[in-house]
Amino acid sequence: MMDIRDLSKKLGEQASGICAELYPDGKIESGCYKIGGIDGERGRSMSVYLHGEQAGKYMDFATGEGGDMLDLIQYSKGITLTDAMDWAKKRFNIKEGFSPAQKISGVKKNQTFNKPKLLPQNESKVLHGYMEGRGFKDVGEVCFRHKIYETSGRNGNDVVFPFHDPRGELVFIKTKPIDYDGNPATQKDLKPILFGWQAMPDDAREVWIVEGEWDSIACSEIGFASLSVPMGGGKGAKQTKWIANEYDNLARFERILVATDMDEQGELAAAEIMSRLGDRCYRINLPTKDINEILMTTPHGKNPYEHARFVLKCAYDEAVWKDPTTLRSVMEFEDDLDQFFSADEDTSGFGSGWQKLDEEDIRFRPNELWGVAGINGHGKSLMLGQICLNAVEQEQKVLIASMEMPARATLGRMMKQAAGVGAPPKAYRKAILDWMAPNIWLFVDKLTPKPKDLMDCFEYAYRRYGINMFVIDSLTNMVRQDDYEGQQKFTEMLVNFKMSFPVTIFLVTHVRKGDSEYEAPNKYSVKGSGAITDLADGFISVFKNKRKIEQVEQAQMLGEEPDEKYTKQWDSYLEVLKNRNGQYEGKVGFEFDPQSMQFKERKHGKPKYYVNYSKES
Repeated sequence: MMDIRDLSKKLGEQASGICAELYPDGKIESGCYKIGGIDGERGRSMSVYLHGEQAGKYMDFATGEGGDMLDLIQYSKGITLTDAMDWAKKRFNIKEGFSPAQKISGVKKNQTFNKPKLLPQNESKVLHGYMEGRGFKDVGEVCFRHKIYETSGRNGNDVVFPFHDPRGELVFIKTKPIDYDGNPATQKDLKPILFGWQAMPDDAREVWIVEGEWDSIACSEIGFASLSVPMGGGKGAKQTKWIANEYDNLARFERILVATDMDEQGELAAAEIMSRLGDRCYRINLPTKDINEILMTTPHGKNPYEHARFVLKCAYDEAVWKDPTTLRSVMEFEDDLDQFFSADEDTSGFGSGWQKLDEEDIRFRPNELWGVAGINGHGKSLMLGQICLNAVEQEQKVLIASMEMPARATLGRMMKQAAGVGAPPKAYRKAILDWMAPNIWLFVDKLTPKPKDLMDCFEYAYRRYGINMFVIDSLTNMVRQDDYEGQQKFTEMLVNFKMSFPVTIFLVTHVRKGDSEYEAPNKYSVKGSGAITDLADGFISVFKNKRKIEQVEQAQMLGEEPDEKYTKQWDSYLEVLKNRNGQYEGKVGFEFDPQSMQFKERKHGKPKYYVNYSKES
């Protein structure tokens, strides 16, 4: 995504030509474009810098005002900031989302949302008094600006918060009790977005993201452009679903001030928002639980709005002018250290989904890179497909970059695994798709995409959709087998990505040809650069017991009972070859069911059904 900072920089690089187009009466002098003022009058009092780090920035020395090329486009053409950005994108032929968004596809592309139903307004004045009690003044004007109103609720009166998108369309409604105890309510299957676009100034370059609608209204009335999350604090899928819907809309802001509540849920929400939206974000620390409380607790004798504006300006300055994120105090790691030294089991990340491995405390954690090795045809991709399904059951979001087979083949095999049968009927397939849809995505591109394109797509997927598990199948589709330097650089890119974001990466690798397919590979068998095994946090191998399979098949062809020596063995083995953050290294066996393509833990056990289904359902 090209945000406002990228666009402003690009405009600055072509400031001379754009200025000549916007203000044809201006002149170039001493590396600046000179005009009389932002309205285009003749003169020399305003300078637009054409070169260096300040390219595209302007200063009007007569008024003391300044800005950048987007401001000039906005004012000269009499349009909004969003329209100015669209004008610039058209000039540069920027097709938003073409890359990397075009390369990522969800299992179910189009999600439909219901249209909200406006609730009737009642004539009660309960809301007016309630808002005055919350510290608001000129309540009628506040309600008009934010389009809130009062309606009859379940056991009294409710306030209605309409959520309008930046284009003014009503897409979400939330109600909260005013004069009785109760929980907020929303209509079913509405599109979650941020509250407050209806009061957003056209030229706002910064926005505060807060946790509640009253906080957003208070922040806005105090003098800071603000939006509120729709479903409260925390970091679950429900609370953060709005990010995908608002990701492009937030591109207009140079800074995002995260001012969620000063409690555990607020901190969780802040961490998730800041991680997803990137380095534009700054954490606001408040002296109260939330912004509206500042209004409600104004010291006697002070103007509530002026007092709150001073408090928020101090919090703003402290957040923006802080140390770089790379400079950290050891005290910030107190909770991490508690977890490190805790006697309790590590519950971070997700398990394999197989009891055999989970009992050995095998976990795939955030900030880990796992290699998956195996001989061609021994089931690496199938094993990973089932791990992906097991991860989805544990609320992980997965992106699969399978360059060795078409997307339909990848999904078809995983659908067999999810169904537990070889040919699920169409209605069952639909049920499985609905189960997969929120959590499984595919990278769809050419056979050998450029590593940078893949990594750009991965970062986009994490930031926009919160995808936290990534599968690359395989390394040889990214870098040539004989390009050891390229393999090392690509592995280093993966390491940098998993250290920058709380994600888990699985990288499929092939092994060198040995003397026989009957011998399981080890970590020294991995084909390619040694950096792959050195830099990975963990490594697993998948091995098909071909000797057993051949012996059993031969006996069956001859009408004989297979040798018990072989029937007691497993069809396949998963071996943990490296486990930097855990203790267990060893192997476990599985039976393989050809129909469902599942790896089963028990001999003669039935396949697992990930989605319950019956013809009657």
